[in-house]
Amino acid sequence: MAETISAPLLRERFPTLERSTYLVSHSMGAAPVAARDALERYMDEWIADGPEAWVRWLPRIGEIADGIGTLVGAVPGSTFLGPNVSVLQAALATAIDFHGERNEVLYEALQFPSLTYVWKEWERYGARTKVVPSDDGRTIPTERICAAITERTALAVISHAYYVSGALADIASIQARCREVGALLCVDAYQTTGVVPYDVRALDLDIVTGGSHKWLCGGPGCGWIYVRPALLERLRPAVTGWMAHERPFSFEAAPIEYARSMYRFGHGTPTIPGYLVAQPGHAAIAEVGIRRIREHNIRLTTRIAEEALARGLRVNTPLDPAKRTGWIGIDFAGSERAYHELIARRVFLDYRPGCGLRVSPHFYTADEEIDRFFDELDAIRSKLPE
Repeated sequence: MAETISAPLLRERFPTLERSTYLVSHSMGAAPVAARDALERYMDEWIADGPEAWVRWLPRIGEIADGIGTLVGAVPGSTFLGPNVSVLQAALATAIDFHGERNEVLYEALQFPSLTYVWKEWERYGARTKVVPSDDGRTIPTERICAAITERTALAVISHAYYVSGALADIASIQARCREVGALLCVDAYQTTGVVPYDVRALDLDIVTGGSHKWLCGGPGCGWIYVRPALLERLRPAVTGWMAHERPFSFEAAPIEYARSMYRFGHGTPTIPGYLVAQPGHAAIAEVGIRRIREHNIRLTTRIAEEALARGLRVNTPLDPAKRTGWIGIDFAGSERAYHELIARRVFLDYRPGCGLRVSPHFYTADEEIDRFFDELDAIRSKLPE
């Protein structure tokens, strides 16, 4: 059993924590100082070796991808990197044939908007989008999602946790339903990876996408995709480039010979700085351990929810820890104004319409920071107009 975190860990590696109360890791994880070191090393290698630096940089793509894969239980070689999830899911879209009767792409009404933009536009290429509605704007019954997945479904794109409420989806049941009807499932795990333990092999997931700048503390520019190894050969992305070739430095004319590995999800010249900067955050998550992070997070989010309810505030996140990811949504009259006031006082969180303040602790969060958040919130609310 994982050792419980009794105090915040690794705070000295995150200089932002010295000057702020940082409760926004669900949106942007705190920057590890080692990320700056990684960027400086990148510059040193570029300056010293010019194009010969590619010899070192290219293998690191696979190393960083496998590091993420380790966090989610993936076998080596089944995870790859991209600039962001929208691009990776667009590449996935090009690998699916929508010209037959199985032409539906199903997603939930609570899906992150960027991905809905991607899939809605794929109607230009034969896809038919199908949206599963929510009754309360925060959750969707698993049975409703499963019932909507039929023999016409080519792909279901489902959030592991809904960005508007933090509510977790039952992806195991949804994957099982996709298996029944022969559909593929793509899980967007951006909202959970690094704070909610899951294992892609134990869940037998088809495809998972995510990124680094939230709980993984890796900054923007390092998205990732996992593909169940048995599926890899059938996926031939048309969003492609020289990095997806089996022999990228042979510079052979078209048509492409796809890499036999996950490098087939490469595109053109990769965004090496974004990948390298992300790795120290990934390493910190691995060092602490996601199960320990989860225990610490549950303790502090439970306290946040209880403190909010004691003040008569509305909590828009599931109160059952097993049903939520790592943040608590708190709403009240004037919450948007309070958000701006809190930011001015360097209490970092964020605000979403229909949800209110989104507040998240991470492995580096101390109980005293929860105290400070509520002290500042109480002071601000006391001055809000009735």
